[in-house]
Parts: sequence; structure tokens; C-alpha cells
Amino acid sequence: MWDPDFAKVHNVAVTRPSHDAWGIKKVVLIFCDDFLQKVYHLPYWHSPTANTGVAGRPTFKSLLSPVLSTLGLPSDARVVRMLLASLPPGVTIPTHHDTGSWVSKSHRVHVPVITEPGEVLFRCGGGAQHEMRRVDCTEGRIFEMNNQAKHAVSNCWSKHRVHLILDYVDDPSIIKTRRLLPPGETLLQTRRSIDVASDYGSTRIPSYLIIGAQKSGTTTLFTYINQHPLAVPGRRRETHFFDWRWPEHIPDVAGQRSHYCKYFQAEELRRHPSIITGESTPSYLLHSTPCIKRVKSVCPWAALIATLRNPVDRAWSHYRMVTSDDGTPAQKKVRGEAWRGRTFAEVVEAELSAPHVKRLLDDDTEEALEAYLETCPMGTGSHSLVARGLYELQLRPWLREFGRDRILIVKVEDMKRGGMQPTMDRVFEHLGLPAFEVKDEGAKNARGGRDDMPKDVKERLEKVYERFDKKLFEV
Repeated sequence: MWDPDFAKVHNVAVTRPSHDAWGIKKVVLIFCDDFLQKVYHLPYWHSPTANTGVAGRPTFKSLLSPVLSTLGLPSDARVVRMLLASLPPGVTIPTHHDTGSWVSKSHRVHVPVITEPGEVLFRCGGGAQHEMRRVDCTEGRIFEMNNQAKHAVSNCWSKHRVHLILDYVDDPSIIKTRRLLPPGETLLQTRRSIDVASDYGSTRIPSYLIIGAQKSGTTTLFTYINQHPLAVPGRRRETHFFDWRWPEHIPDVAGQRSHYCKYFQAEELRRHPSIITGESTPSYLLHSTPCIKRVKSVCPWAALIATLRNPVDRAWSHYRMVTSDDGTPAQKKVRGEAWRGRTFAEVVEAELSAPHVKRLLDDDTEEALEAYLETCPMGTGSHSLVARGLYELQLRPWLREFGRDRILIVKVEDMKRGGMQPTMDRVFEHLGLPAFEVKDEGAKNARGGRDDMPKDVKERLEKVYERFDKKLFEV
């Protein structure tokens, strides 16, 4: 049973990098990922023939039921990890503490099975090494330890020291799924996730789209999402796949999906379906006419996020970005040249005087928006300074086609006022990710504040947006 090659056939091989490096042998019975999304019951635990090949022999589940009963556990429903660990002679596990979301939610229990208390030094507790105390490891003694605290063990004995180690939770409802694994199944592990090889390709790519609005915190939000250990960025943050990079030459949906997957780490995601990915193209919100139809066709499952910001501040930041001298040649090309050499006031006046913008502001209808979009160029940022701030009108077709529960609306002002964590709690829940504490690092890709904005232009834009902002509150 201790032979890893035997376990690959009759049980399921589990990688534990640190323990494997120390030469610790293991018999794994139950195992979970770091976020308690998946708890796996391995064949040695539930199959009467897995560990011996002989029918009628007792399972580890039946043999260890007295240990569970002693802990007040009538069944294995609250157990998230259980294994036998064999520490070789002369090996020391250095001082460390366990990490991972599951650690703070579970109880760690040890049961010495084969040991010599006078020759095996197990120390635990305290914030410093000198504060750690020796633990009584008499054979058969069941004890709980705090594995979030520093602990270390040295086997000075001439034989392998064997402990049963198990972790259980108080509330089994926090476990998302439990699964019995057949002998020989292959686990595909990352540092924080565990998937099975037979689930290859079950993930749907991408899991989410940040659709806009431009200059409204989309880069910041995308960055914070990818702090989560179960999220990875794509090869491009802004793919523009559904607007100006749409592959007109590919007529079928399967081909379009295959082409779209090239923007993501598709093969790794197929191997690890617990991991999600997404993109952030802020022009999708405005260009609803082509984008909605294409998104519904290619990735109708994707969760959608719209980030909004005070529309006056958004317009000023937009102008600052487009007319900035920084950036790569490619970035400058995409920004366009139409506003260069013109003041903010001149750009605002030109937009508000344009007939198609006047109709948009007067009619406030989706028909007017569609007519307006026909005048907008693709692939350049030098347009729609005013229109991109008409959030309710832009959201209207998206909400109608996808439903309110599919679109999470996030406001930049909420991120600033309450910090990132409350916002990210909502975002992670919307994406189906377990809770995770982000490192608040401030805004990304930010450009100046409203103090630099010409006062008269600011007041004019506030009057323009006043009616539209009232409608937005209803959303």
C-alpha cells in the first residue's frame, strides 16, 4: 500500500510536494482542494478490494470508524482529508505552518499508530520557535493540534514513524462536492486546485467577460480577479474579439469558439476545470448591436460584469488617455488622432453639436443608439466621449438579452469608498469562486483626477448626464 506505483493502480496517486521531497510515504484515504470545492474519497477508503485485491476484507472506512466516533463524527461527511503518513528514520520536517483556505475552516487531528515517544520529537504552538512545546505522541492517543501555528517533527528513531492524520470541518455545507474515485483515476493538481483527468475539457472558456465601461476601472477589476488562486488571465486582457477582431472569415460557431480560445491558456484550462479565465474589453458595452449577438452565440454561459464610474470623470479620463503622449506606438494607433491638438472643451462641444449625438440625447431609445453606433468607427478610441457615459441606455439591451442576474454592475466609487474587498466579495460570488482576501493595491491604469478638469465643461456635462443618471439608479 505504501508503494506509489501500487497506489497509482489500486488507489489514486496524490502529490504533496513538501512531504514527497522529505521522503514521507503516504496512504491517502480522503483529500480535498484548498478551498473545499471538491472532496475526494479514494478507493482505499471506500472500496473493500482496493487495498488488498481480496473481496470481503474490511475497508479503512470500517476500520477507522471508532476514531471518527471518538471525535463525535457519526460518519465521514465532515472529513475533508485523511491519510496515513510514514516519516522515515533520521528525517526532520522543519518548522512550518500550514496554509490554504481549508486550514482555518478545519480541525487537524493526529493519531500516532507506530512510534517511539522517546525517539520522536513533535513540537507545536507559539509564534516563535522557542515557544513551541513537545506533544505527547503515545500510540493510540487521539489529539487535535493547531496546524496554523508553527510545528515541526524529528524522527530520531530507527524505524518509520506512522501517524493517521485527518482534518474535519464543523459545517459540512461549506463543502461544495464529494466524489468517490475509482482505482487508477488520475488527479491533476495545482497549488490550490485538484481535478480529475476524466473531467478533461469540461470547463467552458471563458468564464466571464468584463464588458465596460471604458475608463471605469475595468483594468483594476481584471487585475483583482486574477489575484484569486483559481483564476488566471488570458493571453490578452482586451481581446476585442466580439467587436473589431471578429473573424468574419469563420462562418460556424465551433470554428469561432476554437479561434476565440487562442486568446486563452485553453489547454491548461481543459486540464484544470476548477480554474477560470476571462477577458476585459470595455468597448463591448457600447457596441451592443454586434457584440450581444456574438457573445450569445460563442459563449452564452459567460458571466458578465459592467463597471461604471461618474460619467463626467469617465469622460475626462477618456480624453486624457487618448491625447496622452505616453504608450507604445500600437497603443497610440488604437487611441486615434482625432482629438489630438484639441482641448477637452472643444471635443465636448463637437460631440454635443453632432446631429447623431443630439438625437441620442433627445430620444434616449435603443433605435437612436443603434443609429448612433453605425457612425462610430471600430478600432479607435477617439469617439463617443459623451455617449460612453450614458450607462443605462447602453445596459438596456444587455439586460434584456441576458437578464439582470447574469450581469453584475460594479461602481468605481464603491471600490474607493469601501475598499476593494466588499466589491471583490460580490465579484467572486458572481463568478462562482470561493471567498478570497485580495491585496488592495489601488487603481490600475488611472489618469488624473477631476480637480484638473475645466470647471465650466464639468458643469455642462453634469447637466447633460443628470437625467440619465436618475434612470441608472432604477437599474
